[in-house]
Amino acid sequence: MKRRVPTRYPMKLEQQYARDLKKVVTDWDRGARSCAKFYLKQYVNGGTQLKLDDATGDPNWIDKLNQQIELMGFSMQQASKRHDVNSIATKFVRALNSFSYQNVKAQAAIVGLDPISDNNVLRNYVKGKIQENVSLINSMYSTYWHSLEKDIYRSITSGGGITSITDAITKRTGMGKKHADLIANDQTGTIISQLNAYRAKAAGAEKYLWRSMEDRRVRPKHRELDGKIFKYGDPNGGDNGELPGEPIRCRCLAEPIF
Repeated sequence: MKRRVPTRYPMKLEQQYARDLKKVVTDWDRGARSCAKFYLKQYVNGGTQLKLDDATGDPNWIDKLNQQIELMGFSMQQASKRHDVNSIATKFVRALNSFSYQNVKAQAAIVGLDPISDNNVLRNYVKGKIQENVSLINSMYSTYWHSLEKDIYRSITSGGGITSITDAITKRTGMGKKHADLIANDQTGTIISQLNAYRAKAAGAEKYLWRSMEDRRVRPKHRELDGKIFKYGDPNGGDNGELPGEPIRCRCLAEPIF
C-alpha cells in the first residue's frame, strides 16, 4: 500500500526571500549612514538644550538641515531602486508555485492523478501575488523612512548629536529586518497554502489533515487542531475558516486526503 506523501514547507524559499529583502534594508541603512556622516553632522553638534541656532551662527541652518534630510530620503530611494523589487517578488512567487506543483504532484500520484501545473486561474493568482509583494516591499520602505525621519527630528529638537541619529538608524534597520522576516514568513505560508489547496481540490481531494510543526512555537489553538480533518472551503473549519499557513505567523500545513 502506498504511503501518503506529506506536505512539505518551503523553508529554503522563505529564508532566501528574507535574505533578499534584508539586502534592500541594508542598502537603506548604508545610504542613511552616509548622509548622516557627510551632510547632517555639520548641523548637529549635540547638547542638552533645544537647539535654536547653529554653532556657525547661520540663522537659516534649520532650513539647510531640512534640505539635507530630504536629500537623505532621496538617497535611500535611489538605493532602493537599485534593487529590482519586481524581480525579487517575481522570483519568490514563481518558485513557490513550482514547489507547490511538485509537492501536490507527488501526493496525487497515490491515486494516479496529475495536478494542474498551469492554467489561467493560476497565472492570474501568481501575477496578483507578485504585485502584492511589490507593494509590501514598497510599504516596508515607507515605514522605514518615515519612522527614521521622525526619529531624526526628535533627536535634533532634543539637542541630540550625530551619535543619537546613528543610533536611530541602527534601531530602524533592526526593525526593518524584522519586518522583512515577517513578510517572508507570512507570504510563504499564505501562498503555498492557497496554491496547494487549489491544486489538491482540482485533483479530487475534498478534505485535508491539519499538521502542525509539533514544537513549542505552535500556538495552543493550532496544537488542538493538529491531526484533525477538515473540508476545504468550510467557513467553520480550520482556524475560523483559514487553512493551515494562512493565519499570521502560522507554520502549519494542510495534508490533502485523496
